[in-house]
Amino acid sequence: MDILIGLQWGDEGKGKIIDLISRDYDIIARFNGGANAGHSIYHKGKRVTLKLLPSGIFYPHIKNIIGTGVVIDPLALRAEVEQLQADLSDADLIHRIILSAKAHLVLPTYRYWDMYFEESPQYRTIGTTKNGIAPTYSNKILRHNVRVGDILSNNFEADVFQVLKKQHLELQALEQDIPAVQELFDNFLNACNFLKKLQITDTEIIINEALSNNKKVLAEGAQATLLDIDHGSYPYVTSSNTIASAACVGLGVSPRLVDKIYGVTKAYCTRVGNGLFPTELTGTLADELREKGGEFGSNTKRPRRVGWLDLPALKYAVMLNGVTDLVLTKADILNGMSEVPICTAYEINGNTKTLAAPSFVDDAARPVWKFFDGWDTPLNKINQQAQVPKELKLFISFLEEELKIPVKYLSTGPQREEMIILGN
Repeated sequence: MDILIGLQWGDEGKGKIIDLISRDYDIIARFNGGANAGHSIYHKGKRVTLKLLPSGIFYPHIKNIIGTGVVIDPLALRAEVEQLQADLSDADLIHRIILSAKAHLVLPTYRYWDMYFEESPQYRTIGTTKNGIAPTYSNKILRHNVRVGDILSNNFEADVFQVLKKQHLELQALEQDIPAVQELFDNFLNACNFLKKLQITDTEIIINEALSNNKKVLAEGAQATLLDIDHGSYPYVTSSNTIASAACVGLGVSPRLVDKIYGVTKAYCTRVGNGLFPTELTGTLADELREKGGEFGSNTKRPRRVGWLDLPALKYAVMLNGVTDLVLTKADILNGMSEVPICTAYEINGNTKTLAAPSFVDDAARPVWKFFDGWDTPLNKINQQAQVPKELKLFISFLEEELKIPVKYLSTGPQREEMIILGN
């Protein structure tokens, strides 16, 4: 099994890379997160955003597994499938989707809990998407939640209605503006009935049997390393584990079966939501980079914060994931700049740190910069390694030397075919 991980705060272009390499796999399996993370892919010239569906959905030969570690909003998944069926004129794609019976369901009240926690002055505001992801994971850990396989139970409707009614009363007592409980229940139940059209099973068995038969499996991560609930920039993180080792837990696969670990990074940094961002840019240059890079949330359309590449954080992410091959994206966005900075270290209270966990960095951290000559070659016009401008080659060589891993792929634009394989 191979794994593909984002190495920053998300939005690195994972969807495009997975879409490109998916054709070489038999199974693409999503292992964490929920509908709060969008992967943008250009398919036949049209931009498509996937939220819950794995990025192999465009290939008829691929099984697309939504694994046990994912939390599934039935309404969001139904809307995504139906929209994609219409966009692609492909009614058969529904047969390429397999759901883990053990994956947890996002109840319709959870997004209102999310709104309450995010908007109430009594709780910390971290800038969530308010999709009910954190309440789902919370209730999973409390063992109070329902799972996908439960929708096949005779007691499912009664059990869910009881939970919704209780939570609805609690939310009303907190003066939350929420639809009637019957409306929430009916919409949720209709969406759950749609899920019954999909294959629901023990997906860990399918994956392990495929691997034992020499089939190729790619585990697809949502969000990214620096948003990991344990190892990210807590508390401004997501609600699941996002690093490579989480793929084994989220899919039920032994670590002994992992081969390649692809790590995706932009040539600069972005993040959404609150939290420290030592290399962050502000002002006109930030606005220009954001517009040129299309740095707005795939789902929420929120403007992303932008900044220069953070090498200490990138080294940390590479270490955590055991990355074997690096994928560099968005270098084309920096085209035409006179110089391109990289933060190579932090100066913190007189100490220099060249590798740093997000929890170590605070307001006192001062970036140490290394400046590279910019490149002025439209990268989407080139299609082979020899055509890569020398300035960008030096930039890439520096990353390889510092990170001790090769840059395997260089993205030259947003389209699937705009990619160069580097190295021998």
